Amino acid sequence: MLFLARATISRTAFALKFVLRFMVLIIILWPIFDPTGTPVLASLGPIKITEPAVWRGVTSAARVGCLATVWYILMFTTSQRDLVRALVKMGVRFDFGLTLAISLRFLPTFGALIDSIKDAQRARGLELSKGGLLKRSKNYVAVLVPTIVSALRTADTLSLALQSRAYGARADRTYLRDLNMRPSDYVALAVLAAILVLPAFAKFVMQVDI
Repeated sequence: MLFLARATISRTAFALKFVLRFMVLIIILWPIFDPTGTPVLASLGPIKITEPAVWRGVTSAARVGCLATVWYILMFTTSQRDLVRALVKMGVRFDFGLTLAISLRFLPTFGALIDSIKDAQRARGLELSKGGLLKRSKNYVAVLVPTIVSALRTADTLSLALQSRAYGARADRTYLRDLNMRPSDYVALAVLAAILVLPAFAKFVMQVDI
């Protein structure tokens, strides 16, 4: 899917590195805050690391990774226009669909902006990874303030662009290209519904521990 979407390796790595970090964080923290189960692999005071908790952490991290990967593929294979139109076709208000599409559009932009600001502050001699938690938090103010200012400027520019296109002038909107359900779409929905229903059926009806 990513190959068909012509996603570059650099963009893919940039998006997935955050997901991988979050997955590692889940794997590390889950056994610490979930002391249930046996056998106990390690114990340090009130903290107990059990084997079931470790596997639950790995499973939860895998779920997060799968969800993030599917969402990432959706963003690369679906244009912003088609995403908004599909949401409207499903009954979502156009304002909500446009807000979601704009948010998803600017997430990687602000991620790259934060990296640029951090590099600029490091070039000025600011240490972001040294010192205690309080000191590093204070140092990150130099990153937070320019990011907020840039976000406000982007929002102002975006609002002017929407006004120049007479956004909101008409209650009913027209579209150059309409979206219609095809047989392949119904098949895909049926497969997705089966994927969602089968685990619940196995867990609650057949009493299978998932």
